[in-house]
Amino acid sequence: MELRVLRYFLAVCQEKNISNAAESLHIAQPSLSKQIKDLEEELGVTLFTRGHRQISLTEEGYFLRDRAQEMIDMEEQTTQALTSSKLITGNLNIGTGQSFEIKSITKIIDQIIQITQQVHFSFYDGNADDIEAKVNDGSLDFGIIMGDRPIEDFESLILPERNQFYVIFREKLPLAQKDKVTPTDLIEYPIITSGQSLVNDKFRNWWGNLYDKVHTVANSNLAYTASLLAGEGHSVQISYNNLYDKKLESLTARPLSPKVTDPNIVIWKKNRKLSNLGNLFLEKLRDSLNN
Repeated sequence: MELRVLRYFLAVCQEKNISNAAESLHIAQPSLSKQIKDLEEELGVTLFTRGHRQISLTEEGYFLRDRAQEMIDMEEQTTQALTSSKLITGNLNIGTGQSFEIKSITKIIDQIIQITQQVHFSFYDGNADDIEAKVNDGSLDFGIIMGDRPIEDFESLILPERNQFYVIFREKLPLAQKDKVTPTDLIEYPIITSGQSLVNDKFRNWWGNLYDKVHTVANSNLAYTASLLAGEGHSVQISYNNLYDKKLESLTARPLSPKVTDPNIVIWKKNRKLSNLGNLFLEKLRDSLNN
């Protein structure tokens, strides 16, 4: 598979129409159609379902779309690393979980943007397992993971801010009368938790001998959708604070007691040559930790 053809394929995915894709690529429509047909024959699969005015991806097409984008990104990062000079240019890919306590990272990014307009930052939202995998395979330059995890396979820096777990629930529930919430307070409620096993292992200790009585009804890797379910007024969500719209869903939050917290850890791949932009980001991050 040639990268040029993969770019053609991604353009068709974007436009969902061969003619429009050909126009955006500034090539002839018959030529583009042949390139896509040749790609399907090379792979031995059908990538698109052809309609009258619009085409749609098959299951194999969706799979190739994701892999093709990763290959294009990898090629661009490789070219950038090989050809860059001392100029601060290019794209930095950062994966992160959801947390209000990474404001120090966005502050650093804002400082870099003020220095030069020839940079671009791509954010990828995901859980820690997903981010670690993408940092390891090179599709992310940096990852910000939350929680106590083994990180010996990566270079890392721990941010000083920690994430505190809260109970999030509809404000009409009796829990709203409490300043803090204990394990005993939650036994009567359906619980929404994180989808990550290491987070749940942490809460085994917090629940103590009440763990077998916990009624878990849902889990989620990211917080927002779970908060919508909590907003229905029957279940309660255990998550970091400040990740929900209090006004929209009439939600409120109370801290857990005893307090439960997670660290924020910046990771990047060992022995990877960083771009000038990546080195500047890391330099400013280290400076912020030393001040």
